[in-house]
Amino acid sequence: MARKNRGNVANGENTVVGAGTTVNGDIVSDSAVIRIDGQINGGINTKGDLVVGATGVVNGAVVASSVNLAGKIFGNVDADNKVEIEAKGQILGDITAKLLAMDETAVIKGRVNMDVPGETKAEDKPAADSSSEEVKTEEKEADKEE
Repeated sequence: MARKNRGNVANGENTVVGAGTTVNGDIVSDSAVIRIDGQINGGINTKGDLVVGATGVVNGAVVASSVNLAGKIFGNVDADNKVEIEAKGQILGDITAKLLAMDETAVIKGRVNMDVPGETKAEDKPAADSSSEEVKTEEKEADKEE
């Protein structure tokens, strides 16, 4: 029987950690897709996508292009593109991504930071100098009096 390409799977090598398998240590990969159905006790850093199946558990930080989660991640998630949390998926950590989609039964315990294209991040903006604000206010009041 031919296997159906889901369309969202990039061309290239894939890595699978099957159910019942435990990996102790970090995973660093250039794989197109890493799929976790077992347990990872360490971080995952990939240029490709990460899929964590319903039985998958990651105990560590995740850095990936996109993340699709049906299982559990205990650590921060940093995705270049999208994080999608399916029914009963759980992230106990902060999420940084451009897009976030989640089922109503999904769980997030942490902060969510989403980048808006073309918008300056708060930490990139110059801090307001209160003394310059006072000068501007005084100048406006002086203009009104004239």
